[in-house]
Amino acid sequence: MELTKCKYKMRCELGACGNRADYTLAPSRTGIRSSMHLCSACLGEIAELARKAMRPSEEEA
Repeated sequence: MELTKCKYKMRCELGACGNRADYTLAPSRTGIRSSMHLCSACLGEIAELARKAMRPSEEEA
């Protein structure tokens, strides 16, 4: 996957956010239409959810 600054004036594509997209997330080996445009707030929220999901829970330790 590749995360780049958004070159275009687009809206964030997550739900009813409506903010301007700051970043473009493009999966590897896919077409241009597979990209997702995200604002900084939504990208930060996704990153936090990923950190929580990747962190081993206390029950597993």
